[in-house]
Amino acid sequence: MSFQVHAALTTPFADNGSVDVDALRLHIELLAEDGLDGIVPAGTTGEGPLLEESEVATAVATAVQTAAGRMEVIAHVGRASTPATLRLARASIGSGADALLAITPYYYPYGSEALGSHYRALLEAAEGTPVLAYAFPDRSGNELEAELVDELAGEGLAGLKDSTKSPERHAGYLEVARRHEGFRLFVGSETLTLQSMRAGAAGAISALANARADVLLGVREEESEAAQEAVNRARAELPDIPDIKRAVRARLAERGADYPDAPRAPLGP
Repeated sequence: MSFQVHAALTTPFADNGSVDVDALRLHIELLAEDGLDGIVPAGTTGEGPLLEESEVATAVATAVQTAAGRMEVIAHVGRASTPATLRLARASIGSGADALLAITPYYYPYGSEALGSHYRALLEAAEGTPVLAYAFPDRSGNELEAELVDELAGEGLAGLKDSTKSPERHAGYLEVARRHEGFRLFVGSETLTLQSMRAGAAGAISALANARADVLLGVREEESEAAQEAVNRARAELPDIPDIKRAVRARLAERGADYPDAPRAPLGP
């Protein structure tokens, strides 16, 4: 399987503060035309922690309906508690999501025993729908050790998104992927895209791909340092969620379509 590029999907909000389903559909159509392999609604870039559970369900259902089999839909269902994560998992499976992604529980510090119990509960609730863990210690406050990932992979964990930004930690996760056939490791740090692809990762889940899918796909096509530098420059120009949403709005405006770019409070006004 070739290196896949997924967009960590942004979430547009209407003037009344609700998820703008029409704008979301237009954006997903654009990403399908860009040639992306998948989308991940309600994750970090989608302002998922600021969404109500019903809004996550809306974003996931809209993604599934609009993608219509053209792109994989990996629903981000991670929440601070296990029960909330399981509720979102069941709703996403009911909507037809292809797979689930869940960040480590956050806010409180957890060790490997607690994190293992959390992911095992999710694997049981998923009833065969692929489950991917999500390591992002800068946001969650919790490290996901490669040893635990290795254990969980042996119990059915289907993959991992690595947003640690650590080449050393990524190398450990790559070793896990090599030991477990079919385990999909996605890099979440765009500056590591080329390195990760060359090392055998399954793909990238990228915030930048919302607006600049071309540069991410360029790394796959060219497999060159020049292509990686193009990614790095584009990311430097669009460093934050508001910047990426403005760039999406500009692209859709070229088609005569409106995409509200304001982040949800308190991230934005």
